[in-house]
Amino acid sequence: MVLIRFFFVLFFISFSSIKSSSVVKLLGNAPSFKGFELVFNSYSDPFSSTEITIGRCKVDSSGNFSVTLPISDITYIFSHLGIYMGYMYLEPGKEYIISFPDKKEKAPSDKLNPFFEESEFQFSIKNRDNHDLNKLILSFNDLYDPVLKNVIKNIYSGNNKASLDSSLNALKTTNSGIDNSFYNKYVDYKIEYLKFLAYRNKSKSISNEFFQHKPVLYNNPAYLELFNQVYNKYFYFFGRTNFGKIIYDDINNRKSYFQLSQTLQSDSILKNDSLREMVVLKNIHDEFYSNNFSRSGLLCLLDSFIINTKIIKHKVIAGYIRSKITLLMPEFPPPEFELFDRNGKLVKSSDLLGKYVYLNFCICSSYSCIKEFDLLKNLNNKYKDRFLIVTIATDENREQMSNFITKSEYNWLFLHYGNQPDILKQYDIRAYPTYFLIGPDGKLIYSPAASPGENFELYLFKAMRLRGDI
Repeated sequence: MVLIRFFFVLFFISFSSIKSSSVVKLLGNAPSFKGFELVFNSYSDPFSSTEITIGRCKVDSSGNFSVTLPISDITYIFSHLGIYMGYMYLEPGKEYIISFPDKKEKAPSDKLNPFFEESEFQFSIKNRDNHDLNKLILSFNDLYDPVLKNVIKNIYSGNNKASLDSSLNALKTTNSGIDNSFYNKYVDYKIEYLKFLAYRNKSKSISNEFFQHKPVLYNNPAYLELFNQVYNKYFYFFGRTNFGKIIYDDINNRKSYFQLSQTLQSDSILKNDSLREMVVLKNIHDEFYSNNFSRSGLLCLLDSFIINTKIIKHKVIAGYIRSKITLLMPEFPPPEFELFDRNGKLVKSSDLLGKYVYLNFCICSSYSCIKEFDLLKNLNNKYKDRFLIVTIATDENREQMSNFITKSEYNWLFLHYGNQPDILKQYDIRAYPTYFLIGPDGKLIYSPAASPGENFELYLFKAMRLRGDI
């Protein structure tokens, strides 16, 4: 937790150093959102998809809202608005009067569905001019998307090359005479991505022309889209070459970023230090979810990277990646929570330290959950002096949960997820019930844990014996 806090401090410092003039003001009127808090987010880094809040404001009784956001570079932001997700690009020093559709909340089933997708739309900007970046990108994408669909449709069918060249040339003209560096680079990388797909251009030649001698564009989605394609599975493919196979020893055995960096410098496309580090970060993140390399090796490599890199921005990115890949891993703390019990008392996860916690997520009206509640009741009666059972219920409201508990006479700790709905995403809940076992030190022991009907008692006592508690 100390390491994670360190990276949030770094991130805060980077924001604190922004000059007072590097801000953006958002305002507007949304009567259907009266009393609602608008939260504006961005992504922490190019790889982990971690959402960070950069500003929030409450809509007043007249429907008016206003918020000032600290923005030092052009930034993509978004806001979750019920069934919708609004997004836009912000340019430092500007004021935007924005509007969005009337409020439409998610249905209870949508809130519980981890695969529910919000309808995306670009915020309507009432005071934009013809040079507004959002308008430029939206207009370009309207032309670009049909060409992309055509490329994908005909990718293996020998599509007429002359026709495609004509479409690409037409797209190129969209940035002629426009004095906006971000937009011009956006167009260039989007077109190169199309060519990469259509002509199957070699990654090495694209790397040399578009990445090796260019600055890293951390905030430009078109740059990152092509980057992610060109360097996809780089570790794996580089490791299959005669001079690159040592990469497996660097990662799995030596677990050293310094050694890995030395090895990667033998590849001519990675002479640029910043680019090489970005490729390393992407591949640590991606390979952690494959079976090509040792997870412990990749994690040690990431820690080694954090110590050795001289680029502060890369330290911050590495910290977010580390937070993501260790999430729900045994021997690491699980996401924290503050939830209300049946009586409206706020219970924090930190309140449970010092005890074994059998944490489970359920819906009180679910047959699968109800079937196991009696087993949990027996476990609680037998072992309540040894561990706590904590059920996080995802019923529509706390009253439903309380009524169910009272009627059923279950006497372990029930908490309602309502004031922290993101907890389902944080614990990656895809089915009910789902179980975890947390140790007295606040770190996960089993993730996920066995259910009561899967010999959980056996696993519990095995964990206690290993820790010397029995």
